[in-house]
Amino acid sequence: MNRYWRIFATGLSFTIFGLGGVLLTCALIPILVLTNDSEPRRKYGKILLKKSFQCFLWGMQFLGVMNLEAKNMYRLKSGGRLVLANHPSLIDAVILIALIDSPNGIIKSSLFNNPCMYGLAKIAGLMRNVEGPELIRKSIESISAGDNLIIFPEGTRTKVLGEAVFKRGAAYIAIKGGFDITPVLIVTSEPVLRKDHGWYKVPVSKPLFTVSVMEEIKVVTKVRSGDELILATKELTEYLEEYYLHELREYERSGIRD
Repeated sequence: MNRYWRIFATGLSFTIFGLGGVLLTCALIPILVLTNDSEPRRKYGKILLKKSFQCFLWGMQFLGVMNLEAKNMYRLKSGGRLVLANHPSLIDAVILIALIDSPNGIIKSSLFNNPCMYGLAKIAGLMRNVEGPELIRKSIESISAGDNLIIFPEGTRTKVLGEAVFKRGAAYIAIKGGFDITPVLIVTSEPVLRKDHGWYKVPVSKPLFTVSVMEEIKVVTKVRSGDELILATKELTEYLEEYYLHELREYERSGIRD
């Protein structure tokens, strides 16, 4: 009976998320039309985005859909960080934005244009993933302005458990902008909301999402001095893949370390 309830509660949660997003978009249209994009507007938008996602996660926990545990969040107290995370589930971005101060992120263009996300994404200044070289510039500017920029180097949800295939964009931003990397590890106690799972395929047991902020990676120590930007990007991407695979294996053996 508990599993059937969680199927219903999951559907209800996403329905509320969609309807709430559409209502917020409608409410925000006058602001978006009558005001220009500016730092104060984006700051207000990020607060609204964060609070909205916090409410969504609170609702999912209240309804018994999931539990959430966050570790070492003090490592993200200051802004201006490049935050990289693995991507096991559909709601990873929602979780990170809800937990992290001054969040910014890169989202799919199709999601940006979705009525349930458009208003919040637009007013918060989130970036589309189709802007090419301009996206690199905007990402560097965002971090330099004090945002915590969230990127999933896989580009999409993990397709095969135990694998990590990263695109090179995140490493390029780190090296080009001179930023160190704050890695975040997201794990679920049960397979849920994965790439090949419908939302209704809930696990037998209520899943626990654990989000752990790991120690900062000093980029300058992971690439050889004098390497060309493209070669350094390749080296850093390969290092990050190995790093996440190692941490995931460690979790499987002993759980996330404090």
